[in-house]
Amino acid sequence: MYTGHVAIALAARRLRTDLPLIVLVFASQACDWVEIVARLFVSRALAEVYSHAFPFILLAASAVAVLVWLRLRSVGAALTVMAVYLSHAAADYVTGLKPLWSGGPSVGLQLVERPVADFFVQASLCVVGVALYSRSFPAGRARLRRLAIALPLVLLISLQALADVVLEVIRLRRDRGVNTTQVEVTARRA
Repeated sequence: MYTGHVAIALAARRLRTDLPLIVLVFASQACDWVEIVARLFVSRALAEVYSHAFPFILLAASAVAVLVWLRLRSVGAALTVMAVYLSHAAADYVTGLKPLWSGGPSVGLQLVERPVADFFVQASLCVVGVALYSRSFPAGRARLRRLAIALPLVLLISLQALADVVLEVIRLRRDRGVNTTQVEVTARRA
């Protein structure tokens, strides 16, 4: 869930207009950046634990919140960034399969395996996130508000549609590969 994470950041901007949007977007994506960096040094499974599982995600979210507090001296801003950071793992439990803690079970609905459902959930989240984001602009700026709704919404939904189409093509190729292999093995046995 990439576009959904950005949508959460956009929605949070409505709550805290004193926070730069880039900070919220970074917080919403940070777990994945941690995972990418961790995969340079450890296995994929361990990288997922360090980036998405407890207590590591709580430690990272707290560290980011402290940095925001030091910069803005606002507990509300720090807690908002922390909540956005933590929302990443919660959202990934809907769309993917992630570990809860080191050595613990991996959980998730794995909507990414069902692209139509994944698209519906993420596009819905994008609509809500962008609608809330548009309300963070001052009243009386109707043109700016319309652009603030249209541009991010079209971009996010287009990116999600592209991602889900690509994932579906990969899944279909993988399934065909399995079916082709099964046919070849059956033919050899006969």
